[in-house]
Amino acid sequence: MIPTSKNMKGEYGKIRYSSWNFIQDILFFVINYFFSFPENVKTTLQSILYLRRDPRPAVDSFPLKIVNTKDLHAFELDQDPFSEFCDDHLQIDEPQETKTDSIPVVHTPTPCKIPDRYKPLVLPSVLHAFPKNYDLYLPRFDGECKNVNAEQHVQNFETFLDLFEVDDEDVSMRLFALSLQAEVKSWFKALPDASISDFQQFVKVFLDRWMIGQNLSLIVEEYNQLKRLPGETVQQFSARFNQVYYSIPVDIRPTPRSALLHYPGAFDPEMEFQLREKDIATLHEMQNRAVNVEAHLLI
Repeated sequence: MIPTSKNMKGEYGKIRYSSWNFIQDILFFVINYFFSFPENVKTTLQSILYLRRDPRPAVDSFPLKIVNTKDLHAFELDQDPFSEFCDDHLQIDEPQETKTDSIPVVHTPTPCKIPDRYKPLVLPSVLHAFPKNYDLYLPRFDGECKNVNAEQHVQNFETFLDLFEVDDEDVSMRLFALSLQAEVKSWFKALPDASISDFQQFVKVFLDRWMIGQNLSLIVEEYNQLKRLPGETVQQFSARFNQVYYSIPVDIRPTPRSALLHYPGAFDPEMEFQLREKDIATLHEMQNRAVNVEAHLLI
């Protein structure tokens, strides 16, 4: 059994040595004072002896503690200097780093694709959520109910916005679009893409078309004089044609067959001939063919 230190440091500030360092010092003393080696040999032996110094303090002058020799023997066989040979009371726990500055987690809304039913509207890339259970109280307008005209529908809708405390512009515009039904909904979907930029403009466009007392003769005259403008694409003209066509009240609106015959006359003679060459059943098909015809003529 070999006496070793009990504490990290001896009493009265005495310096502690590890067992291995203590043995190194004894061997150094023996080499220097009991053997007559040449100076260069002594230097070599000392260099080899001190190649490895045990950094662990283990032996003190006082007080002493008994340590099992087999633990010391394991250490002397070049075991890990920080193995179980160290007493528990000699192990120093290194302070763990603690985070003092915490970075708050920011949840960024993900941009979403704007649905096709809102194409006439100019909407932000990130849409606000609808109020809960909005569909139970959302007023509707189809243009056919005699009890509710366009002005009353706008008033009812604004009351609905106040009731649900809707303040976001994109929510107001989308909800107003959802409030339109039947022919009014078709009129809205036929409006040019991104033609309505805010709620007030939406209301104005809506009232201009559906408010009772408007001059219907002006709408019919505009429809009869529809022509494709210089620099206007086929898609742009088709959207404008649909807007004017569906703005005519149902009871005086030309039939779909009449609109199908009227549409080609808005183009130049060559394109009009190409459109009338084939028998087409619907206005939608005619407008799609107009896009293909123009692309073929431009080749």
